[in-house]
Amino acid sequence: MYLMDLVEIFDKEIRRVWNETSQEWFLVIVDVVAVLSESKNPQGYLKDLRRRDPGLKEGWGQIATPLYVETSGGKQKINCADKEGILRIIQAIPSKKAEPFKMWLAKVGSQAIDEKQNKRLAFHKKLKETQEKFFLNIKERGIDEAGFYRVVQAGDAMLFEGTDLHKKYKIDQGDDPDDYMDSILLTGKTFATEISNHTVKQKDLEGEEAIKKEHEASNQEIRNVLLNKNVKPEELPPQEDIKKIGEKKLDK
Repeated sequence: MYLMDLVEIFDKEIRRVWNETSQEWFLVIVDVVAVLSESKNPQGYLKDLRRRDPGLKEGWGQIATPLYVETSGGKQKINCADKEGILRIIQAIPSKKAEPFKMWLAKVGSQAIDEKQNKRLAFHKKLKETQEKFFLNIKERGIDEAGFYRVVQAGDAMLFEGTDLHKKYKIDQGDDPDDYMDSILLTGKTFATEISNHTVKQKDLEGEEAIKKEHEASNQEIRNVLLNKNVKPEELPPQEDIKKIGEKKLDK
């Protein structure tokens, strides 16, 4: 369960921003307050909330982090908060609409425990977070979602020497092969994505073809490392669907 799942609970948009310092997602506080309180003046509601809750007011410096957020008037600094900060704010809002948030946060806590018990879940989560960070980077360089998918596929083709993973894993075309990879492949793909993301920024690459070649090169490097350890990525067997593992643990 990722912070982005929280946004999907509600129809209204909650803006999010990646914090490079802490390497995690933050949500815009006033957007969360607007959804929960349904106030026509969420800024005023938040101000009253801090006045009524001394603990919230006292700890506001640790909760709120001003980050640049895209607005209709361009990028502006707006107070944002991570999962812990959002939870503290939710606790202060007397609203029934806060209940779905609390349920989501309970799942987040449950998953955190699951990830300590199952490293593959944690590796999968890290890969998805790294891929999303990479997408946000290249999105600013002329790559849309379909283009990003092609970049990822090109990297996979290099890492697995052209093997059709859907056929190998016996999964449908709509399924994500990452969900069936073991820990070493998830870790390798994460490292390759981190390298690509860094290099694209460092070289200031633009356009799909240039970025695709860079991602292919990153995956080739990871493949070479694995081959040197007598590990052929395309020969590793598929694992249990990662989603089923998560569901099993939540059912316990």
